[in-house]
Amino acid sequence: MTLPGAPADVPQAPSPAAPRLAWPLLTAAGLALAALLLTEGASGAFGLNLAVWTALYLGVVTWRARREGTPPSREGVTLLALAALFGVTFTLWDPTPDLGFLNALALTLCLGLGSAALRFPGLARAGVLDGLGAALSSCIHVIYGLAVLLDRFPWAHLKPAPAAPRTWGRVGVGALLTVPLLAVFAPLLAGADASFARALEALLSLDVNLDRSISTLGHLIGWLILTGGLVYGALLAARPSVFPPAPREGRLGLIETGVPLGALALLFTAFAARQLPLLLGGALPDGQTYAAFIREGFGQLMTVALLTAAVLRVAYALSTPESRRRPAFRALNAAVLLPLTVILASAAQRWVLYTQAYGLSETRVLGAAFLVWVTLTLAWLAVTLWRDRASRFAYPALLLGLGTLLVTTALNPAGLIARVNITRDLSGVTNAQRTEPQRANPGELLRLGAGAVPVLAAHLDVLTDCTPNPGASDVPECIGASSLTRYLRDHYARERDPRAWTLAHTRARQVTLRLPAPPVPTPQEDVAVPRGR
Repeated sequence: MTLPGAPADVPQAPSPAAPRLAWPLLTAAGLALAALLLTEGASGAFGLNLAVWTALYLGVVTWRARREGTPPSREGVTLLALAALFGVTFTLWDPTPDLGFLNALALTLCLGLGSAALRFPGLARAGVLDGLGAALSSCIHVIYGLAVLLDRFPWAHLKPAPAAPRTWGRVGVGALLTVPLLAVFAPLLAGADASFARALEALLSLDVNLDRSISTLGHLIGWLILTGGLVYGALLAARPSVFPPAPREGRLGLIETGVPLGALALLFTAFAARQLPLLLGGALPDGQTYAAFIREGFGQLMTVALLTAAVLRVAYALSTPESRRRPAFRALNAAVLLPLTVILASAAQRWVLYTQAYGLSETRVLGAAFLVWVTLTLAWLAVTLWRDRASRFAYPALLLGLGTLLVTTALNPAGLIARVNITRDLSGVTNAQRTEPQRANPGELLRLGAGAVPVLAAHLDVLTDCTPNPGASDVPECIGASSLTRYLRDHYARERDPRAWTLAHTRARQVTLRLPAPPVPTPQEDVAVPRGR
């Protein structure tokens, strides 16, 4: 760059940092172009393309960090590797709608937080507020990251050196600047005048599709904004979080924190004492309905458990180091956590009772996964509180949540739900919670996606047995065989774009193609598939 006051005709030595400053923008542009090539024209479907791109991002940013002399942190690489694993889940399985949303959210969190922590070790020792600050900062980086990359790019070094041949160098720079201008303005002018579009078509022998060009350009800009924010956090950000570090030392003594914790322990003990007879009895209490005791009660108990973890962690953060190490503080934490185990057992019992009565659903599977994660998180919190290391609670708790999501996805909830509910239908299951056998609802099972198709195709005779038995979800439980077969063929018989290939859709397509061709549809036969809960 030219220093202030330097003569214009004196060549300046190139800055040694210029190539290094150019790499972040080039990296973001390359990743954005790769994302565009992997997704454009795939009808918004994700599968193999998502796994390839996340693995590519992991490899490129870790390579660039090493090339610039900054060894990638273990936490950053771990989170980016988990993002790649979540990309693989979309390739192997077809997650149910709610689980797919959670997986996409987890993948985004891993990408953002892993990028922010790539060059800054210490996330494993960071507190909850610092971790939240880093995650929020990764979202903020997306807003201005690309602008910073553009600003720091050494544009002055694009012009040829005075001693170099001028003609071809200048022509090359001019051509480089001309291409994006023509790519933007030519489609716009072609869309404004049909005769001009025909002239361009005759000149270039290309079809000018204004809508497609603008759509592709918009997608490219969107990918550039996303990759620019991620690459900025991974390679250029001065620190992982834009927020100041949270205070490490609390000021409250044992009395200030002991009174509320003691009251909470007494409340939990009283509630646990009321739950013990119900746990031993294993039945629905007299006068209680499933909606009030099980469905709503399960959610409330899970909220209590999660809030308790937050309260204990905040109490630890607000306490002085001397108070944290006193046996009385540990006893108070134990007094809160011990009756909480009975509360968790009560929540598990309610889940079992509800499943015995109504079978499995996506909500119940996710509820069980949430119960497992909360239980593991509270166990880890108890260990850290006992060892006076609760400042290291957040990162392992996050890994436990991500691991629970991955395991839940690997279990293929769609196929699991379909198998359990169809088996209940075939066996005519009745128990203390249900006196009438429950029919498997094909409309609900079709909503689960490709993971349930092999099970549905193998039990068409059960799902199309039209014995009158209306369901409680206002979805017809009786669907004709031809209508169900036609629905499966319409949605799964066609081959997907190879970039969006998934193992679940491949298996669904194979079993669907083996089904007999349905007859001509009639207006009376239609498949009602609920969109969501």
